Amino acid sequence: MVLGPSGRVVAIRRLRTGNETPFIYEESYLPYHTFKKILKMDLTGSMYQLIVEHFHVALARSTQTIQAVNLGDRIASYLKVPKNTAALFMESLTYDENNIPVELLYSYYPGDKHVFEVEQGRYFIKE
Repeated sequence: MVLGPSGRVVAIRRLRTGNETPFIYEESYLPYHTFKKILKMDLTGSMYQLIVEHFHVALARSTQTIQAVNLGDRIASYLKVPKNTAALFMESLTYDENNIPVELLYSYYPGDKHVFEVEQGRYFIKE
């Protein structure tokens, strides 16, 4: 996401849990000028629902890169796993309907708690 040299962002760090067990650690970066009011909102639910309903931003698409990593001290401690635990790291860049970046998201998924399933649609040959 290109913000320019004086660009500011809202940084939101969330620990996603289930039955009080940490499952995902996320760092979300949003343009400050658009989303500064999100800092006063309840962020326990869906960030995308907040973005759509409260900020009236139409989320159109995202690009995601997933890679294997070993967790460092800080994130491993949040997820309550040992340092160097195998995990999946996902970088996701979400765009609005005008193809403007809205969110840069870093997510960490401990390898022993997640399975990713990918479904692909019909293959088209460009002419």
